[in-house]
Amino acid sequence: MTWIIPCNTSFFDVERAFDRLKCIDWKQSRNINTGDIIYIYVGCPIKAILFKCRAVKVNMKKMEVDSSEYILNGKVDKQYGNYMQLELIKKYDRTMLTLEILNANGLQGSVQGPRRTNEQLGILFAKVEKYS
Repeated sequence: MTWIIPCNTSFFDVERAFDRLKCIDWKQSRNINTGDIIYIYVGCPIKAILFKCRAVKVNMKKMEVDSSEYILNGKVDKQYGNYMQLELIKKYDRTMLTLEILNANGLQGSVQGPRRTNEQLGILFAKVEKYS
């Protein structure tokens, strides 16, 4: 399966985290499985998918990777109880997979929560892989 998940940059500096870490732990709120591909959509002001990751661990009861220095506003909910570990596969330029491009290729609206990708987005991602 392939998924898109949102990241609010007001709360977590995902760019800096992936500059320094190969894997990060993330809340898992959907039925994501080990091996699934996860695209991280970074919200305002960027509004683009910046990262392609693989779920290497799922249904974790506690976080294993310490990414606390990248938390910008608030605390990580360590009592959430369902986490996944994401391994970075690729980082994209901010202009490659913008919200406008995603909407023109099958995404409907904005990314408010985890969602599976559709066939049209799969074609877009394959083209991006071929040319990047």
